Amino acid sequence: MATVDEAGIPRLQSWEVQRGRFLIFIGGDQVGAEDFESTKTSARSAVEMSVGGRASRARIELALSPQMEVESYRLEASGTCLNVTFEDDIAKFEAAGMSRQTKVCCPRVVLENNVYIHYQILLGMYDHSDKGIQSFTAVVPTADASVPLTIELLGPGRPRREAGALAESLAQLTEYKIVAAGVMGVSVFADGAGRVMYVEVPGQNTTAVREEYQKAVGSAKPASSARSAASATAAAPDYVDHDITAVSIGDVRLAGTLTIPSAGLRQGRRLPSVVLISGSGPQDRDGNTSPSCQTFMFRRIAERLASSGIAVLRYDDRGVGGSTGSFESAGLFDLAGDARAMVAFLKRHPNVDPARIGVVGHSEGAYIASMLASEDPGIAACVIMAGASTTLDKVMIEQIEYQAVCDELDEPTRQLAAGMLPAVKQFVQDARDGKSSSAVPGNLQRLREHTRIDPVGQVRATVAPILIVQGEKDLEVKPYHARVLAEAAKGAGNRSVTLVCLPNATHEFLQWPYGNPQFDPMDPMRTVEGLLATVQGWLASTL
Repeated sequence: MATVDEAGIPRLQSWEVQRGRFLIFIGGDQVGAEDFESTKTSARSAVEMSVGGRASRARIELALSPQMEVESYRLEASGTCLNVTFEDDIAKFEAAGMSRQTKVCCPRVVLENNVYIHYQILLGMYDHSDKGIQSFTAVVPTADASVPLTIELLGPGRPRREAGALAESLAQLTEYKIVAAGVMGVSVFADGAGRVMYVEVPGQNTTAVREEYQKAVGSAKPASSARSAASATAAAPDYVDHDITAVSIGDVRLAGTLTIPSAGLRQGRRLPSVVLISGSGPQDRDGNTSPSCQTFMFRRIAERLASSGIAVLRYDDRGVGGSTGSFESAGLFDLAGDARAMVAFLKRHPNVDPARIGVVGHSEGAYIASMLASEDPGIAACVIMAGASTTLDKVMIEQIEYQAVCDELDEPTRQLAAGMLPAVKQFVQDARDGKSSSAVPGNLQRLREHTRIDPVGQVRATVAPILIVQGEKDLEVKPYHARVLAEAAKGAGNRSVTLVCLPNATHEFLQWPYGNPQFDPMDPMRTVEGLLATVQGWLASTL
């Protein structure tokens, strides 16, 4: 049973029998559930999820010591079985006929992505009489890795910014702060009996809610992560969002959002505007790739620019959100055509000044932004964010080779990159050789089209003012690319070229997580202020 101390904090003395279900949400939408059962000596769960049309199932069994340390772990998923046994400080991994042993510091816990019964076990191991920050080793069986983990009891749950009965009720629970590997933060909320009711993983925009708790507070579902999705300002917005569904390219219809400054609407003025062009991978209009990367970067940029009097058009990639078509089969020139259609839409819009339209591209979108600016002298500004000076086939190999030896990354990450390199090289070669298919999954046609463009030539041919923004901790497009682009544009006679390099900023313009006091593991997906301020200030003075 669990008792409560004089401060109202649960003090777990033994492990109760528990049965229940966690409902799993990404961005506020339910994507799965975990049915679990636990006793003093064991725990088991069954997880079912469906993300992006792909279903997965997993079954987990754990044997626990009297101190609630995991003695054995079994995972069955996708027709395979993984077993981990622990004896003293040795962990033995067995899967697919292979066996490996490694040393693991104690006390230890097991953590797997989207398995939430593990957090219940962790709370049971936390010494509530001592409180404070306590350290463990977290074993991640599917990654064949172990990482340091800390847990801290914070006390009553902090109020959440999003509205709703569920959010308000969290203040009645006890909150724990968990940080894995120093970079991944998790908030866990437990009731007076020490039972986990709510888990929030801000870096993945993921939440898990105990079904009985959700029913008790009468909430249909949790809101999207407050930390990720909240506006940069708590004040009433000074802009209006208009949904756009009428942009067609052949049989593809693109949906998006046009954010218009309220003052401009009231005054009837024609406004400067920009189109935001996303990077690699299927992204929604907010700049998110579900479920792995939920940064809301494009939404944040739109809000900041609108506060400076600039209208912003951002859109869902093909096959994402409200847009039709297929992203997987689209070539680079198809994506460029989509962006070109968005510029044409702005030129026709009654609230937009057609002589003051800019393009803002991130990563792969930077290739497209400079492509459009180089071919259309009517483009009034071009912003290149994390853009490369060489073609994508070369960048793909360069980034993996760099990550395989980068001393700022840990050894497992370097080994993962090194293991990927042969497949990446094979895929690139297949594209260069004109093959129609590859043993490595991917869009060969799109990569082949990338080999036909000239990123340096595009900026040389651009007459519009250019802003190049680069993160100094970018592991995908190394910072030297930004300098090459800036020098090329200036060398071609463009007198309005600005280069800004942001310290401790990643490729996604997030805070670098290692050795950086500005990094917050409980808010790892917040766009760095330097990017927002730079783009806002430059475009406000340029358009």
